[in-house]
Amino acid sequence: MNTFDDVTFDVLQANVELLAENERLELERRRLLELDQLKTEFLARVSHDLRTPLNSIIGFSDLITGEVGGRMNKKHTEFIAAINRNGHALLAMINELLDLSSLESGHVLLRLELVPLQMLLDDLKAATLPVLDNAGIEARWPMADSLQGKIALVDRRRIVQVLVNLVDNARKFTPRGGVVTVEMSSDRREVHLVVADNGPGIPLSERDRIFAPYYQRPSGGMTSSTHGVGLGLAIVKSIVDRHGGSIGLESGTGKGCRFKVTLPNQIDANRHQAGSESTTSQPTKSEP
Repeated sequence: MNTFDDVTFDVLQANVELLAENERLELERRRLLELDQLKTEFLARVSHDLRTPLNSIIGFSDLITGEVGGRMNKKHTEFIAAINRNGHALLAMINELLDLSSLESGHVLLRLELVPLQMLLDDLKAATLPVLDNAGIEARWPMADSLQGKIALVDRRRIVQVLVNLVDNARKFTPRGGVVTVEMSSDRREVHLVVADNGPGIPLSERDRIFAPYYQRPSGGMTSSTHGVGLGLAIVKSIVDRHGGSIGLESGTGKGCRFKVTLPNQIDANRHQAGSESTTSQPTKSEP
């Protein structure tokens, strides 16, 4: 009897300790979730507050550059151009922080609509072609015939953001005289978007970290500017995930990079009409 009682007591004691440990872990989990939420809210608030004075700085530098209020000498023009250029760079970083915090918090409303792939390509060209030309990089786009009649059920603005981020990432790591290639295709089940470059590539050891927030790839000896806070690919993955899609990477040292985005494209005429809206997260009053 004593042995049985001892075993029973030990079991009860172990259960009590296990319950206490589970309670401690649950409290710790809640604490970490609260800290993560506070971090997200802080980033969103600070990013929003920073944009107001920065937009003013950029706006006034635009006015001065346009010689509103009087002519400038050459040196003044150079100074104002530097202010404007760095102001836009800082604004891009702030927008990335705001985008990522919104995506991580789940407060993003996806406006799904039927969008022709040609329209996505036109938006992408308008946003990236001047920058690629300035960097001395050749852009290879899908042929118009291959996109004829091809549509995608996506959030147009967000998917263009995905493509712009991927092309800009390729630009940063492609040498002058290099090539960035964009491919697009779709059927009634899936949409496939590809951005490839012939830059230095990504070693296998870096693959697991490439989509992590704030991670920055080594320059690989590239001389082009790679300024940023390491959020471009993290934002890409978040947007793709929210569409229920996936993104893959084919690369190797000295072999360039090939990013492939696959999105669901369940086009049902009974459920979706062109221009309709669909939510994949809790609605919010406004979008970033």
